[in-house]
Amino acid sequence: MKIGELAKQSGVSASTLRFYESKGLLKSNRNSNGYRQYTQESVRQIQLIKFSQSLGFTLDELPTAETNEASFDHDLILQRLKNKRQEAHLLLAEIQRKSDRLDKLIELLNKNWANGQCLPAVSYTHLRAHETDSYL
Repeated sequence: MKIGELAKQSGVSASTLRFYESKGLLKSNRNSNGYRQYTQESVRQIQLIKFSQSLGFTLDELPTAETNEASFDHDLILQRLKNKRQEAHLLLAEIQRKSDRLDKLIELLNKNWANGQCLPAVSYTHLRAHETDSYL
């Protein structure tokens, strides 16, 4: 199939397909007139790229199209997946900390505004207790 058909089937633009090819993530053959030709395997490879990206992998972290599945280091793949899972857990914890701080701010604002007061600047400090970042 030509690049336009692959783009249509995969939901990825032709320029993105050419970029994937330049990164070694996708292979094509050239026919006699120089047009790229792809196979059904190319659709599967693009699905794998998109799925991997949805898990947080960068294109540079993906094996190239030249790597055959028999040569995959399964222990390395599992370790990379575990590392991504750990990154996800850290992000969730960070989001929870931000949510907790927002809850505290909302509570403080409601309390002060109910008393007809604005939020004093000194009140921000207790919202950040034990936090390392400099914003709420």
